[in-house]
Amino acid sequence: MARKTVFQQLNDLFGPDVNRQQSKSRYSINDKELLKTKSKEEYDYEKLKRQQDAYLANQWQKVDNEIYQHSIYYETTRLASYADFEGMEFFPEIAAALDIMMEESTTLNPDNKVINIFSESRRVRRILDDLFFNRLDIHTSLPMWTRNVCKYGDDFLYLSIDSDDGVTSVKQLPNIEISRKENSGFGENSMNADTDKFNPVKFIWGQRDIEFNAWQVAHFRLLGDDRRLPYGTSMLEKARRIWKQLLLSETQC
Repeated sequence: MARKTVFQQLNDLFGPDVNRQQSKSRYSINDKELLKTKSKEEYDYEKLKRQQDAYLANQWQKVDNEIYQHSIYYETTRLASYADFEGMEFFPEIAAALDIMMEESTTLNPDNKVINIFSESRRVRRILDDLFFNRLDIHTSLPMWTRNVCKYGDDFLYLSIDSDDGVTSVKQLPNIEISRKENSGFGENSMNADTDKFNPVKFIWGQRDIEFNAWQVAHFRLLGDDRRLPYGTSMLEKARRIWKQLLLSETQC
């Protein structure tokens, strides 16, 4: 068996072959021989079963397409929400609340480290220590990532990966310009239907026309409101809804 590079191994873990290997066989009634039997009862049963399976598979595809369309429509609302979140931070109370959540989420342990690494293997501990504290500079980066997640509900990080050294560095991507595509909803009419069908997640940098594989981007998100999927739910969403309720109550008084 030929030796695989690290990128081929990552594609084996996160790329198109994963779903293809795990996907179940789908059957349909066609000219191919599916069953050989002398029992008409058994033939009718198998025929009905295959028809029902095909019907359910078709329904699943329709639901996938509808969910994908909903996510497309949410894109414009999401960008407008980001603009609101930017404006909300000009209020000192909200900015202070974000700072408090950032600080409380990244407090240091007794060893003056922001994260704890546990492993029975000394080699694993050494590699993770080097990754988090030297390459990612977690003490400086994690507070900013945490604040971004609280503010927007999402945070996108581009990972610089070397085939020999692994993850060497990380870059913050602009939230408002990054979109997450879960390609199960693309359907058969997509231009890249053959690849999209088996590629579960990819990230698009719209302003730069760059497409990233799932393993190239670390996507942090707060899962709270399923209407915001495949993105996260900002902690400022609730504050915005409360403000609207207060404004409505003031106008009615």
